[in-house]
Amino acid sequence: MVVALFLGFMIEALVEYLIAPWFDNFPKFTKWKWLQMYVAMAVGLVAAFIYQLDLVNLLSRFLSETTGSGEFIPITTFGLIITGIAIGRGSNFLHDIFTKFFTKNATEIVDPTTASTVG
Repeated sequence: MVVALFLGFMIEALVEYLIAPWFDNFPKFTKWKWLQMYVAMAVGLVAAFIYQLDLVNLLSRFLSETTGSGEFIPITTFGLIITGIAIGRGSNFLHDIFTKFFTKNATEIVDPTTASTVG
C-alpha cells in the first residue's frame, strides 16, 4: 500500500512539474489542459502493470489475515486497471483510501453495552 501511495505522489508531482508548465506557459496549449489528468492516469496504469499493484488484492489479503480465513482475491487485470487509475489520480485519493480502510480511528470508541459512540 505504501508503494501505491508513493507512486501516486511521485506521478502527481512529476506531471505537475513536467507537463503542467506546457499548459500554463503556452497559450496555444491552454485549451488542452484537461489532457493533464489523462497523462497522469496513463502513467499510473503503466506503473500498476509494471509493479503488479492491485489494491483489491491487497485489501483482500489484509482482510483475510484479519479474519483468519486465508482466502483472498488474486491479482486481476481489472484490479490493476482500477489501481492504475487511483495511482494516476494522485496521492490524496490513495491517502483517503488508506486512512479509511487500514487505520483505526483512535478518537472514536464504541461502547458495546449501549452501542453508542463515546468521545
